[in-house]
Amino acid sequence: MLKELQNQLRPWQEHNFPNRPAWQTLLGLQEELGELSHAFLKREQNIRINENHNENIRDAVADILIFLCDFCNAENIDLETEVQKAWSEVSKRDWRKVK
Repeated sequence: MLKELQNQLRPWQEHNFPNRPAWQTLLGLQEELGELSHAFLKREQNIRINENHNENIRDAVADILIFLCDFCNAENIDLETEVQKAWSEVSKRDWRKVK
């Protein structure tokens, strides 16, 4: 699924942001992480109850994934392959057994 998303994103990103440096995408990714943190914090504090924090959290998570795919395209990283490699290592860890 990640490979497909990256492939679908590439022509859109090249059309809308040709020759954009990867650092701009990285900053966009950081901005979305800030939005996620903001919505989560406000939900936990039970303030700004006129805002739909759960929806804002879901929206930020999706935007983070899109920005991450965008960044990976800019850096020629196959995100799906890298996630599979990382999960192969992480899934072997047992933090209860080996602290």
